[in-house]
Amino acid sequence: MSTTVSDVTQSPLRIMIIDDSDEVRSALAGVIDGQSDLLCVAVAGGVDEGVRLVLEHEPDVVILDVSMPDGGGLRAAKELTAWAPQTKIVAFSAFDKPLITKAMTAAGAVSYISKSASLPELLAAIRETRTPTAP
Repeated sequence: MSTTVSDVTQSPLRIMIIDDSDEVRSALAGVIDGQSDLLCVAVAGGVDEGVRLVLEHEPDVVILDVSMPDGGGLRAAKELTAWAPQTKIVAFSAFDKPLITKAMTAAGAVSYISKSASLPELLAAIRETRTPTAP
């Protein structure tokens, strides 16, 4: 019996959340774990803990709060891009400003989404990281 591409089920995207808000981490983890194609593997409340846990858990995607203490999302994005280049970064911020978006993209984020975006928009941004980018 032959196997076709449609017969092969993709494994869930492994997601990690780095955000200094307990409420945001908890809410996002609950939403992610409610999706059959996504799995929250770890959460962190700060940059240092987040970078350490990314290296430990090797998630496919990190949802990264832009505004945090200890250098914030910009520092974390630079470190993750250097130390875990296979992990895609979705920048997540209450601030929807072009300068911040540009800085996060330059630091390695593959997308930038506002915290005011709808859940379907956030989930779409996460799922889009599975699509290969053109060289």
